[in-house]
Amino acid sequence: MELALDLSPPESKHYRSWNERLRYVARYSQPEEIQMACEMARAVGVTAVMAVLDRRTEAALREFQIWRELSLWAVVPNMYAFIRDLTDRGLVGAALARFLRLRPAAMVAAGANALREIGPLARSDFSAGALWLAQMELAAAQGLLIRRVFLHPQLTEIAFAGRVRGLFTEFASRARSLGMEPGLVTHNPVVAAEVLGADLDAFAAIVAPCNPKGYKMLPNRDAGEALYRSRSDRFWASEVTAGGSLSVEAGLAHARTLVLAGAMLDFRAVEAQFRAGSSPILGAAVPPV
Repeated sequence: MELALDLSPPESKHYRSWNERLRYVARYSQPEEIQMACEMARAVGVTAVMAVLDRRTEAALREFQIWRELSLWAVVPNMYAFIRDLTDRGLVGAALARFLRLRPAAMVAAGANALREIGPLARSDFSAGALWLAQMELAAAQGLLIRRVFLHPQLTEIAFAGRVRGLFTEFASRARSLGMEPGLVTHNPVVAAEVLGADLDAFAAIVAPCNPKGYKMLPNRDAGEALYRSRSDRFWASEVTAGGSLSVEAGLAHARTLVLAGAMLDFRAVEAQFRAGSSPILGAAVPPV
């Protein structure tokens, strides 16, 4: 079973105390600390990094990829930043801010895409807007070697709730046209299977909660695990520690019983394993960084 580091923005995480939140947000807002987290992750057996792209993370990963091999999974668009911009600048201003980050060639491509989708975009079509934002962020991430790309889970959950199947099939098609593997991040994998049917197999990796306590597993643990067993080569376990109530080792042991493709670890779990001098996947002393 493989491991991947979840590099979601530190401010989006749940913490046990306000002081812990302040400490981690301040630390992992610095590019050099993000690089150190990636280095520690490699040392404990992690082979991929899933990241919501923002300027600090892009800068850290672009430099890190110069001297280290680590598969990058991009989560787009950055809804945390988009919602902040939406509040401050309005819909047009938020979209314009992303457009202005692009290089000239990417601006032309983004403009051409917008013209092709001018009708749906003018009608504020949900799928068209989500895909356009995602495509702009990928275009802005020049220089990053991206293997897999995922829609941001906030968009994913809204789309599954509204049974917007076309968003996912078009997203998968566009990802493959860019030479990337499409993926899904969701807390509702059973609904995903209902909405997508056979098209669920178009996604190379599906990240969803999996732990022996059923934490965040919707609609329940039994339904989720039945689905995981049917496509174990595609599912990656998230929330393996059930909100910190289980050890990393116990959470991963449970994922292994389902023969899942892999599991996600956040920077706190990676840091704890690194400082303990052991690897949950290698079961041995961690080599020096």
